[in-house]
Amino acid sequence: MIADRGFHVTRLEDVGQVVGISGPGLYRYVSGKDDMLAQILVDISVRLVDGARAVMDRSRAEEWAADRTLRELLSFHVEFAVTEPDRIRVQEREIGNLAPQQREKVRSLQRMYISMWVDALRRSDPALTEDEARVRVQLAAGLINSSRHIIRWAGPDAVRREAMDMALRAIDLPKEDDPDISDIARAALGGRPRSAGEITENGEPGTS
Repeated sequence: MIADRGFHVTRLEDVGQVVGISGPGLYRYVSGKDDMLAQILVDISVRLVDGARAVMDRSRAEEWAADRTLRELLSFHVEFAVTEPDRIRVQEREIGNLAPQQREKVRSLQRMYISMWVDALRRSDPALTEDEARVRVQLAAGLINSSRHIIRWAGPDAVRREAMDMALRAIDLPKEDDPDISDIARAALGGRPRSAGEITENGEPGTS
């Protein structure tokens, strides 16, 4: 709802109606609309950091090559973008509406997330400076996040395939024969990706 209407237009009572909880009942979970937005954006950032950490932990445990680690991080982010397009939309558009303390918390988590990509990229290409690696990573992440603009008509399967292919090019990794989302990325998100038939008419992930 916030993704469609925007934060300022959305009322807490409207959210309660959608989720089947009366307006006053929502106050058992959030202290107000500002708190609800903060919880949404912090949750997104925590999930991304936790997913990237899971990839990095497995990379160390199984002694992956640097390129494999980077591919799995890209796969994880592509899958998140495809299955949670409205959350990415809210994160990009509404972070400025957070209170300073909450905004800095989200920014800190975002920096932590990106730093894992940067470390993996510099292991893959030691000639890159940290700034050069960060530029590539930020551009690749932005490219993947922009998939939210086309997923409604292109469908998740095509977006997964093309976003992964283009992100690999942005990072300057060779394309694989089958740049599909890996099982590791799916596990890091806590489940399988939704298929095209599970995207609702308004573009939101379904729950079949």
